[in-house]
Amino acid sequence: MKSMTGYGRGSATGANFNVAVDLKTVNNRFLDVHLRTSTELSGIEANIRRQIGESLSRGRVDASVTLDRTSEIVYELNRPMIAGFIEALRSMQQEFQLAGEPDVNVLARLPGVMHPVRDGISDEMTQGIERAIAKALEELESMRGREGATLASEMRGHLDEIESLLPIIELAAGNQLENYRARLQKRIADLLARDSLEFVELDQNRLAQEVAY
Repeated sequence: MKSMTGYGRGSATGANFNVAVDLKTVNNRFLDVHLRTSTELSGIEANIRRQIGESLSRGRVDASVTLDRTSEIVYELNRPMIAGFIEALRSMQQEFQLAGEPDVNVLARLPGVMHPVRDGISDEMTQGIERAIAKALEELESMRGREGATLASEMRGHLDEIESLLPIIELAAGNQLENYRARLQKRIADLLARDSLEFVELDQNRLAQEVAY
């Protein structure tokens, strides 16, 4: 027996990268994988989902895959953007007769002016991601197994308690019909007495029907 809730984490390292995978599951009728990755991993998302689906058949799965490159990062300049910005500054200087020169610090802080050059996802990185997912799935299954064993133990305890109460319940159930008949007769007698009709004779067949209902 396994619980539907669980958590697993796996990691792997390579010559120029580190990868971490976090998996969290909760109960769901079908398998529903919610994947959170960086844009550069979009090309292997299908492989990630397939690997998770090979181990899990149902439940909501929140999966996070983080890839960090450890090699030196080379940045590429957005030259058209820089040229356009400088041209706009020159026009502003001439139109409003402003002094000064473009500041490289200002240029460097422009959103999108520089971005790291990516060489794509290598086979080594893909294999590292697969190893990290496998470790996370293994830890997840281990946790679900432990929680399932705890739940099974609790259920057995409840079943044992119910079994111990069965003789008491059966004994009480044997007297239930007569107890209900007596309560119903008393209630009817109280109602008749309240309305000064205590001498009215009860239809025992009708009373038996009410008791049966």
